[in-house]
Amino acid sequence: MQMADDYLSTAIVGESVRFAASSLDCPASIFCWIDPESRVDDYSTSGVSQSLMDEYMEGRYVHDPLNVHQIFAGDSDILFLGRERQRHPEEHNRRHDAFLRRYGVHDEVDFIFRDHGKPFALLAILNGPCDACFSSRLVNWDAMRDYLEFNLKMHPRVRQARQDRMLAFRFGLTPREIQVVDLLKNGASNMAIAQIMGIGLATVKTYVINILNKLGVENRAAIIAFLSRIQLP
Repeated sequence: MQMADDYLSTAIVGESVRFAASSLDCPASIFCWIDPESRVDDYSTSGVSQSLMDEYMEGRYVHDPLNVHQIFAGDSDILFLGRERQRHPEEHNRRHDAFLRRYGVHDEVDFIFRDHGKPFALLAILNGPCDACFSSRLVNWDAMRDYLEFNLKMHPRVRQARQDRMLAFRFGLTPREIQVVDLLKNGASNMAIAQIMGIGLATVKTYVINILNKLGVENRAAIIAFLSRIQLP
């Protein structure tokens, strides 16, 4: 099951990135997963040096008109570097442009993907100095973003986050109880859960009893069956 999930995870992201890059004829891209606190949790690059993103995350983002730490707070889900430059100090733009030129990048368009209003991923497509600016292209940007978001919402990571939110808000499970549920779902024994979470065996048993009561089921197997039956919002 885990191997199947890993394959599905890789396929969903890979196919989504390839679709966007090929549609825009731009092989360079950066894909980021976003955690519940709207911070970059993990990222991968394609067609561009890994050092670009490493250097960016180490501090170059402060001059970026598309600052990855700030754009999630806005209400735009598609942002163009060319347009956002107009809202930032000239000195910041010059520094960021110089940084991009070192990596052969001329322009950028960012797609933000949300689930129930919360950002969960970002895809940046980058082009070279000979390409036309993204903002001037005749592309149905909204349709492209919606298609990509639909596909990415099938990712096990996104479905897991949706399940965890439901367990918290609908059934009142605490973060630690949700962690126990996730481990139970993956076949962990009480002893394994205790070791993974760094808690005592008695504490694990207490968590399991609380989970059973909150979900209204009778045993561990019923927890897994319950999770397979519930409809995620």
